[in-house]
Amino acid sequence: MKNVFVHTTNVKNFVDAMREGEKVSAEPVLLTFHGEAGRGKTSAARFFAAQEGWTYVRALRGWSELWMLQDLCFELRVDPIPRRKKPCFEAIKTALYQAPKAVLIDEADKLNDNLIEWVRDLADLTFVPFALIGEKLVLRKMQKEKRVWSRTLRAIEFGAITTKDILFFARQAAEMTLSADQAEQVRAGTEGDFRLVSRVIRKLEDLSEVNQPGKITDEMVKVSIKQGLWGR
Repeated sequence: MKNVFVHTTNVKNFVDAMREGEKVSAEPVLLTFHGEAGRGKTSAARFFAAQEGWTYVRALRGWSELWMLQDLCFELRVDPIPRRKKPCFEAIKTALYQAPKAVLIDEADKLNDNLIEWVRDLADLTFVPFALIGEKLVLRKMQKEKRVWSRTLRAIEFGAITTKDILFFARQAAEMTLSADQAEQVRAGTEGDFRLVSRVIRKLEDLSEVNQPGKITDEMVKVSIKQGLWGR
């Protein structure tokens, strides 16, 4: 299977929201992208951070205020990285003043209220869009604080991958043509989990090469779903 990035419906919504955030220059902007695990949030964030020059940082369990600020300094290539919070904060501001670019914080559902306030302060002072990406808990945390929620331009859910997305993914990643019914089988069997869909298509590609190259049968789809989900 090719190592390609497929523009699913979720990805298009993600890019549209980020573009909208970048156009706002007269006020601070927060965005949030939320959804269950396996919806492609991290893949989209990493891919477009690399493509667009956005700053990507992954939140870690146990992040303290200083640890978060130092990780942001590292991703913004601040050198040397300060050892105290205020110099870190000032270094981040300076870096974003000099080269304004969106900041994406992945696994943001791990952020506590204090850390989210630090993010709000950075957004307020730099006018750089900050996107918080995570499972649905991040949305609830942002909605809880009025000052945070009022600055949130867009809240986008990464939903289950659609049958249309699966058809497109199979063609782009594996040069495989599925019927609409077969794609629906994959969607239903994986419950729209993009990570599982990718695994099933990889299994289906292997089966196709061994059995009938170029021909995809309903039975092969069933076997691939079983193997992709349960490894047998």
